[in-house]
Amino acid sequence: MDPQLFFTECRDILDAHHDRRERIIKVSRDITAQSKKMIFALHRATQGNSNDRFKEVDKKQQEIMLLFKKLAVDIQDLNYHRYAKSFSGAFEEFIEAVAFYHFLIHQTVITKDQVDDYFKEAGQQWLPVKIQDYILGLADFTGELMRYAIYVVSAGKYDQAMIICKLLNKIDIDFELIAASYLPLLFKKMGALKGSIKKVEQACYTFQIRGSEYPKEMYLSIIKDHQDQYEQQQQQQN
Repeated sequence: MDPQLFFTECRDILDAHHDRRERIIKVSRDITAQSKKMIFALHRATQGNSNDRFKEVDKKQQEIMLLFKKLAVDIQDLNYHRYAKSFSGAFEEFIEAVAFYHFLIHQTVITKDQVDDYFKEAGQQWLPVKIQDYILGLADFTGELMRYAIYVVSAGKYDQAMIICKLLNKIDIDFELIAASYLPLLFKKMGALKGSIKKVEQACYTFQIRGSEYPKEMYLSIIKDHQDQYEQQQQQQN
């Protein structure tokens, strides 16, 4: 084979690889950004009572699915595994968003099969979801549960906050087993999960034990201040 032709072919292959990787990274960033906006929209929706309060959320979700369609073109077959590190973060952020949406509607944790359904048409899976991305996305979802629990406590809905607190503790137990036996990477997110549990428990404790010591309006103001401080910290991190 002519050496010049060989090196030309190698150049074309490398150029195609780099171009594809750049496209994947760009679309993944867009998915991540839109998923974050979907999460913020969900938190706003929890404070509304109208029938169309999830209208903005549904619009964001549709936009995200169009981006996943665009991403799917470049990660078919072996390319899915080849470029997995470049787009896994986008999957995790999306799963965090839809898991929170699912909980607000059904009060349950979204299953892997239900996540897969987002990427099916006519019963065919057009884009697979790794179990690792599903689990890590759920780990991030616990942070949104904590924020929501603080909000419901500040709204005086103690019983609902306790349901979330118990769910977080159950997830914590399950994740300890998963991290130890299957996914050590999950340990990196366990600290944030335990921190979320502590914040919810403290809010519930303050409401149940200390709440009688203050006028209701003052107590709710204290909880609201804690919520505002946490949201400011989150915005600074993002």
